[in-house]
Amino acid sequence: SVQLARHKSRPTALDYIGRIVTNFVELHGDRTYGDDGALVCGLGQIGAQTVIVIGQERGGKEDKPDRRDGRTSPEGFRKAQRAFRLASKFELPLVTLIDTPGPYTSLDAEERGLGNVLATTMSQMFALKVPSIAVIIGEGGSEGALALAVSNRVIMMEHAIYSVVSPENAAGLIYQDVTRANEVAESLKLTAQDCMDLGIVDIVVREPLGGAHTNPDEA
Repeated sequence: SVQLARHKSRPTALDYIGRIVTNFVELHGDRTYGDDGALVCGLGQIGAQTVIVIGQERGGKEDKPDRRDGRTSPEGFRKAQRAFRLASKFELPLVTLIDTPGPYTSLDAEERGLGNVLATTMSQMFALKVPSIAVIIGEGGSEGALALAVSNRVIMMEHAIYSVVSPENAAGLIYQDVTRANEVAESLKLTAQDCMDLGIVDIVVREPLGGAHTNPDEA
């Protein structure tokens, strides 16, 4: 499941947005510092319903440096908060597509308020009065995922993962040996079925045989 969730050909947030959301208009910038390519957000329609969509974008096979493999920066979370405010103002449902190994941790990110913005993103999403759905489409890693998953319903793709810590980091903490990640992975209970059994997610969406990357349209 971990390998499938991280597969380079796995559909990304923009792949799903392009197939599901019509008339999508992307918003850029956090109105404070800059624009984060690892998080996309905007307005569009699902059926006849206008929605606000926020997605963590890994870049897939493009492997673009500005995507940082989906690691969201403080600017990205502030951009998400900007989308929250739009959803509240115009009473639009919110959909978040979650796919990140975790937030972008660096000295620069900490100086720009990463810890604070993670906390305020969670609290603001929790306080939203509009309907919200979070979909874990790939890797749901730590607070980088949780900040955008405080929603009315949480949906998880069959081969996605959702965990407080990555298997590699957990192995480093427990054994001081990241090569023992395979041993730790099972105990983390990070698969979609584990999360369903634990009541963490509401719905598990079946994927095409072999994983979502084998047939993105069907996924």
